Amino acid sequence: MLKFKKFIAPENIFLIICLFWGMFLAFINPPFQGFDEVEHFYRIYAFSEGSLNFKKITSYTDGTLIFSEPKTFTAQVIPISIVRLAVESKFLNPYFDENKVKHPYKKTTFSAIKNQSQYKLDKNFKTIVIHVIPSYTIISYLPHTIAITLLKFFNTNPVFMIFILRLCSLFLYTGLIYLSIKITPVKKYLFLFLSITPLAIYLSSIINTDHLVLGLSFLLTAYVLKLKYDESITQICIKELCYFFALIFLLCICKFTYLPMILLFFLLPSRKFLSTKYRNLSFSIIFITCILWIISFLSYNIHIFNDLFSYYCKNNTEAIISIFTSPITYITSITKTTIVNFTEYITRAFFDFGFSDTPVNANMVYSLIILIILNTLFNDKQKETFNILDKIILTTVILTVFIFTITANYIIFVPNSDGLIEGFKGRYLIPVLPLFFMLFDNNKIKSCKTNLSYIVICYDILLVLILVVNLINRYYI
Repeated sequence: MLKFKKFIAPENIFLIICLFWGMFLAFINPPFQGFDEVEHFYRIYAFSEGSLNFKKITSYTDGTLIFSEPKTFTAQVIPISIVRLAVESKFLNPYFDENKVKHPYKKTTFSAIKNQSQYKLDKNFKTIVIHVIPSYTIISYLPHTIAITLLKFFNTNPVFMIFILRLCSLFLYTGLIYLSIKITPVKKYLFLFLSITPLAIYLSSIINTDHLVLGLSFLLTAYVLKLKYDESITQICIKELCYFFALIFLLCICKFTYLPMILLFFLLPSRKFLSTKYRNLSFSIIFITCILWIISFLSYNIHIFNDLFSYYCKNNTEAIISIFTSPITYITSITKTTIVNFTEYITRAFFDFGFSDTPVNANMVYSLIILIILNTLFNDKQKETFNILDKIILTTVILTVFIFTITANYIIFVPNSDGLIEGFKGRYLIPVLPLFFMLFDNNKIKSCKTNLSYIVICYDILLVLILVVNLINRYYI
């Protein structure tokens, strides 16, 4: 009986579900059909070549559109076989030709993918390819860069490279989330529910940086809960502070807009610090270090991208200044965008894939949200609950992360014709979802005898199954 209880522990349930469905999605999804997979793959390949930056090319065309005057683009030198695979993958999604005519997407077959796997890498036969360069450091791609370096040594074909890199994402995500669920003394099932939602599993099985952002954010939250509620930790010393710093600093390196999660530090009880002065000094050092990194990173990126052409971006410096010179326009844009896209943001935080061109059933997502809330209210009880101040901190983190992220999109992307901010995706909300559901923690409500946890898990699996069916229907049938 004891062995069975260990087997059905939340972290073990996660391990089984995530690896099974994650590996299935990694191989069933056609090459380069994840969010920005081509761009991330090119970036990883460049890192494996020892190039920490990008090339520049001035041309009248980007390979698709033709311009009346020459433009300077970001580019990389990539083997032709990989570029060929990327070009072929474009036809599986709606695209614009040189006349800006939108074409419907096509479908593929398993035999077609098998034929693509015959393309040889031929790493010495290269071309320069124009593409949007993701602004991420090698830290975000470290396992992938190591893997592709080894694969290049054996002249592995590009299709196989894609599947191996997807597995790198999956294994890293699985390890980080498994550790998160294992170390947290409370809310284990909440972490489980949110880490096996359709979108979370999907993101873990493609080439991107989202799997790392999700894993680090969940681990950071779990570690804070461990420091807060673990009775064996009576004092927070240098070691614990170094772990906290490492997690928040890595998260900021991967995506700086999640800096507000540093405020989770204030969930830690004052009694566990040597003194209030020591607590404040520790936070200040961690915060200043993160801020200095972010300022350096943003300054460098604004400088190197300053003279480059962009299809949808605007001058970053002018955009930042406009926030302070035209605050009403800035606030209006954020408010209007949030109201108009609220339903889409919520639903696509749980259920989304490919290029977001498949309708999402909002009722299925809302049903899952309600089930998780009910489980938090009636089943997921703990000795100590979050007090009012804790919930104010959680709310502040959630709202600030949202504002930081949508502001980043306001700075980067040109608003559409309705004045709405482009670029914000529902998946950017996943890192703070555990914090949102913790707001419903309430020990004043009596526990329910019915265990909702397994109902939520089964419903999660059902939604993942629906995702798989939609994926197959979208690309193959």
